[in-house]
Amino acid sequence: MTPSETRPVLVLGAGGQVGEATLAVLEHSGCPVVGLSHGQVDIVDPVQVDSAVARIRPSVVINAAAFTAVDAAETDEAAAFAVNGAAAGVVARAARLHDAALIHLSTDYVFDGEKGQPYVEGDVVNPLSIYGSSKLAGERAVLEAGGKGILLRTSWLLGLRSGFVRAILNRAERGEPLQVVGDQWGRPTLVADLAQALAVLARSHPFVQGIGTYHYAGSADANWFEIAQALTALWSERTGRSPPSVRPVKSADWKAPARRPPDSRLDSTSMARDFGLSGRDWREGMPSLVDAWLKRESR
Repeated sequence: MTPSETRPVLVLGAGGQVGEATLAVLEHSGCPVVGLSHGQVDIVDPVQVDSAVARIRPSVVINAAAFTAVDAAETDEAAAFAVNGAAAGVVARAARLHDAALIHLSTDYVFDGEKGQPYVEGDVVNPLSIYGSSKLAGERAVLEAGGKGILLRTSWLLGLRSGFVRAILNRAERGEPLQVVGDQWGRPTLVADLAQALAVLARSHPFVQGIGTYHYAGSADANWFEIAQALTALWSERTGRSPPSVRPVKSADWKAPARRPPDSRLDSTSMARDFGLSGRDWREGMPSLVDAWLKRESR
């Protein structure tokens, strides 16, 4: 075992859904890993970040910390840019200084959704929202900091702690009718799959100088209405109760504070080619997701 293999992986944002899931996968695999939540290290603070990285001496830093409230970012621009933008540079510089590779998570919302085809890594970015702009600022800060690692864009996360999943299943439980946007398209990514991919990248792939940009998303297209239909149908099947009515609405009628790209599908060919990692069809993860939600609700 080489000295670098004895160094742990550091997961920042370990209290969030992606960080928590990734930490669990790494721990289960026996990989040395340290997870730090926002309460343990504030990534906006360069002193805290540098101190943590210097103390832990990780081989890889996974930055899963983010301001993820897309609509709230429209009225809290300063916080979104501090966490998603400037802090990404703080983490990248600390990783470079202490000879750790960086895996930084970004989003499909850096694109405007007007291409009409899945986005590849080199496509022109043009975010429509404060959230998307703040994540793009983070990408640029990471690239400017240099070092080694991967800037990984992902999309439409589906997990037990995803706001959309919780909202749909809670409404189903209450028997309330649902109106769900049906004219936004993406490639949903199962949180469990993303966590597995991050763990594989952190454990198995040596990093050389330079930051490579990659996309990692699920393999099947969907809109939010289709996902809501799948969730409520499975909920009905598992509970024996009638599913709530689900009606599609247009984005313009929904009037969310933040504009979303109408078609932000990500092309993950490069990730599959270079690392052998591919996301599943989102529908494959729905049964276990609904089962886990029902088990938690019954406690």
